[in-house]
Amino acid sequence: MSDQNGAQRMALKRPANDDKDGWTAYWKVQAQSWRREPEIDAERQKHLAVLRSIVPDITNGIYPFSHINLNRADVEWLLATHEGLRGPIDWSDKSQRDREGLDLRGANLRGLDLSGLPLAGMIAGLFIEGEQFTGDELEASASHMEGVNFKSAHLEGVGFNNTHLERANFRDAHLEGADFAAAHLEGANLMDVKLEGATFIWAHLENAGLNSAHLERSDLRLAHLEGAILQGTHLEGATLGEAHLEGAYLQCAYLEGADLRVPFLMPQPN
Repeated sequence: MSDQNGAQRMALKRPANDDKDGWTAYWKVQAQSWRREPEIDAERQKHLAVLRSIVPDITNGIYPFSHINLNRADVEWLLATHEGLRGPIDWSDKSQRDREGLDLRGANLRGLDLSGLPLAGMIAGLFIEGEQFTGDELEASASHMEGVNFKSAHLEGVGFNNTHLERANFRDAHLEGADFAAAHLEGANLMDVKLEGATFIWAHLENAGLNSAHLERSDLRLAHLEGAILQGTHLEGATLGEAHLEGAYLQCAYLEGADLRVPFLMPQPN
């Protein structure tokens, strides 16, 4: 069966660039069903390969894709060719969880549709435990992902530290082990997401939609939750020390065992 599948992959003709259905079928046969865009041309592949070889330099704010505009087709190709064609991280395989995903620090992905992509382990911001960085170093490392659609994407273990994720859509995304420390999530859609034990220290979640989200045991110290929708949100055992909850909507939230030493909590209107 494997020989037959291999022959089918080799025999399948590459579709025309404007044949969306054809590319969907093509990638499915290639065992890359998460892809849907036409493959980028050889010149673009060479350019991205050169960029990917750049060694990060935190002090000087240099990263492989700093200030580079990427589209979904670029990201698909980078995933498919990650680590010498090893491909994206399969988080369900515990032996792969020590791998590093795509390093997209400093890249511009504003407004992209990245739904369904296997982006586990991606690095989108700067965090090294025990290290202190300047404001310029943090900002240089931050990916710009404002308005990105991550619906149903695999984002397990992603480092979203300091990342710009304003108005991003995380509906049905897989976010186990993701780190959102100091991330900008203003107006983001995090409804129903499963983020048990996640880190949101210093995160900006103003006006974010967290309805029915699972944030049990999450660390929300010093987080900005002004105006956030927390209706039916599971916050059992969560730490909210010094979090800002002015104007947050907490009706029917589950708060059993939560640390509610919150000096910035305004009463809900009647």
